[in-house]
Amino acid sequence: MFTKDKPMWHATCLLMRVAKRRMRVQVNTLFDRFHDRPAGMASLVSKDIDVPGLGCVHVVRSVDCLGAMCPRPQLLTMKVLGEVGPGAAIEVVLDNPTAVEGFPALAQTLGCAHLATVREPDCWRVYLRKSFF
Repeated sequence: MFTKDKPMWHATCLLMRVAKRRMRVQVNTLFDRFHDRPAGMASLVSKDIDVPGLGCVHVVRSVDCLGAMCPRPQLLTMKVLGEVGPGAAIEVVLDNPTAVEGFPALAQTLGCAHLATVREPDCWRVYLRKSFF
């Protein structure tokens, strides 16, 4: 067994730390390999979208949460809502049914308006409008 005063102990600890770091990086890159992009990205957009039942809505930000599990979509949405101005609408793209169910309650908690949830063949699109207060 090693004792702490020997140089071999320090070399072993250093190798173990390097191996742990490589394993963490490898886990992150495995997700990116399978999904071709990191999960949870917010992008600046400025587009008008025809939302069923509401008409034309001007969306200023889009949050891509495809592949993200709870609570990450909600946290990313809270971050983006903090960055946009009052009255701005954002779009959240999700593929996790559990995360979609929580957005009306999240909107009520944050004091913003849940405009609509639109189901598409491969994802859901949730539209939220930040309140003026």
